[in-house]
Amino acid sequence: MGSCCQSSQVPRDQYLFPDGGVYTGELKDGLPHGVGAISFDNGSSFEGHFENGVKNGKGVYRWSDNSYYDGEFLNDAFNGYGEFYWSNGKWYKGQWVDGNMQGEGQFFSDGKTYKGEFENDKRNGKGEQIWPNRQKYVGEWKNNKMHGKGQLTEPSGRVIEGEWVKGKKK
Repeated sequence: MGSCCQSSQVPRDQYLFPDGGVYTGELKDGLPHGVGAISFDNGSSFEGHFENGVKNGKGVYRWSDNSYYDGEFLNDAFNGYGEFYWSNGKWYKGQWVDGNMQGEGQFFSDGKTYKGEFENDKRNGKGEQIWPNRQKYVGEWKNNKMHGKGQLTEPSGRVIEGEWVKGKKK
């Protein structure tokens, strides 16, 4: 009689990953499945959703240096919308594909804010960057450099339009 009620409950137990991570949470067929958390010897941790032993769905991964990613995972990689905050103050909010900044996003670093397209963790495509001195570039980017048609507005208000190659005005 007692077994009928236990079978409807989701088992909560521990699982040891090959890299030493210790998982506590819901299991299915002996693997992490559902909601759970992993803690690693190096101080990093993950809390979120799992499917068949891999991170899938919403989760938060924290590193020992206080950097963290809060967003969607697919097959253990950042995938979908997510926000990454580095311990040095940099941040990225936007789309991820297979662990890379990919698609539309916003990146802040050293007082500069970029909003636009990313490909393979780099500014690629159309975007806008504003520097701390209020200089602003709106246009095309390639491999993190102004590249293609664009418009640069200097802090003085002077506007420079034209073609850019590897970050330099053509």
